[in-house]
Amino acid sequence: MKREVIQKTFANEQEYILFEEKSEQKHELYNGNLITMSGVSTDHNEITLNIAMVLRQLLKGTNYRVFIESVKVKTPLGNFFYPDVMVCHPNPDKYFSTEPILIVEVLSESTRKYDVVDKFIQYQKIESLHYYLCVEPEKQSVLLYTKDTDGEWHLDTLINNQDTINFSNLNIGFSLQQIYKPE
Repeated sequence: MKREVIQKTFANEQEYILFEEKSEQKHELYNGNLITMSGVSTDHNEITLNIAMVLRQLLKGTNYRVFIESVKVKTPLGNFFYPDVMVCHPNPDKYFSTEPILIVEVLSESTRKYDVVDKFIQYQKIESLHYYLCVEPEKQSVLLYTKDTDGEWHLDTLINNQDTINFSNLNIGFSLQQIYKPE
């Protein structure tokens, strides 16, 4: 399924939330445009689930919550996106989070540029965000963007089974093998 851009005006964010609740298809809201969400491959789905399961287990007993695919993140500029996986502090709104600490996007041919460029530019404006993980579903390759204490973002590329994805602010880490070839 191909992503489509639809121009639609909403009076406020509640109108968008109500529109999404009633819609049969999910739409991100980016700069006033609706972006239809495309279908995903089985590889994409499996990796998303593996990451969410590992994070949920590692964060058990903490005050962090792990969400997948259907919970939106709201950026400071009022854009709404559906990350594949998101770790955030408890949030009073039941439809979206404004305080993620980690966002994961599993890439595809049709979303790679949108995820790595457009979304990342918006995600960087979220003060609570410290990690942005971009995962290739068809080959073992992960881009880990980490924000330092000065607010600067740094990139690590991980490709080997034993490479560890570390999230020091969360006191957790896991290997690529755990998400690509779990035992």
